[in-house]
Amino acid sequence: MRLELNQDGLCMKPKQLLSVRGGAGNAIVCHSGSVWVTQEGDPRDIIVSAGESFALERKGPTLVQALEQSAVSFARPAHAARSAVAAHAAGGA
Repeated sequence: MRLELNQDGLCMKPKQLLSVRGGAGNAIVCHSGSVWVTQEGDPRDIIVSAGESFALERKGPTLVQALEQSAVSFARPAHAARSAVAAHAAGGA
């Protein structure tokens, strides 16, 4: 199955899992809550909290799991950095 979203963001329920393919060169931006991110072949466990972003670096699949009710979006890294700064300035973090 292939899903295409016609919106900028995605709301995730606690423990909901999202599989991302072909995400290298994009960043996940966490607008609220927190998510766990792991990339194929990467031993790190990355936690992205509200107001933060993480640039996806690997070509293989990436798993994103909501640790709590969360809102995320995907963006090019430069846009993600601006989004995270704007969220922080608006009191989002």
